[in-house]
Amino acid sequence: MRLRKLISHGLIVLVVVIGFSLAAVARGSNNPPSNENVQFARETSDLMLNELFAALTQEFNETTPNNVEQGKQAISLIFNDKNKDMRLVGTLAPLEENDRPRDSFERQANMLALAGQPYISVERVDDQWYYRRSIPLSNFRSECALCHTNFPPGPTSDWVGALMLRVPIRE
Repeated sequence: MRLRKLISHGLIVLVVVIGFSLAAVARGSNNPPSNENVQFARETSDLMLNELFAALTQEFNETTPNNVEQGKQAISLIFNDKNKDMRLVGTLAPLEENDRPRDSFERQANMLALAGQPYISVERVDDQWYYRRSIPLSNFRSECALCHTNFPPGPTSDWVGALMLRVPIRE
């Protein structure tokens, strides 16, 4: 009986110690990331932007009046709405309702994008720090109006939305 009581008390102490340890680790993740880690994420974001812009340009080069629907589907597959790390966002009658801004960063970024201004933020989403940025997009190619029928024939200097990028910051 005494051994059972000793084991029970030992288990209780062990659970309390583990609980305090986990709480300390969780508090540590509240600390902002280092400048070096933010810089790494920024450089990753630059590479990501170059790759996505190349994909968009290729799509523009291949989309014609005869394959607009396939082009819209192809670009929608690249910018899959399940991927929260890259999104095309706008409020000027986007192709889909889910292309509208989803959070305060995207609302602010879209507002600035419509004035041609980029937006950058380092912020915590759930338990992860992210380097977030938006790149304003204009109606810069004639092909834009093929899919976005509400756009005037381009190219024009009209700002229409933003490319949103989100890169997790390593700890």
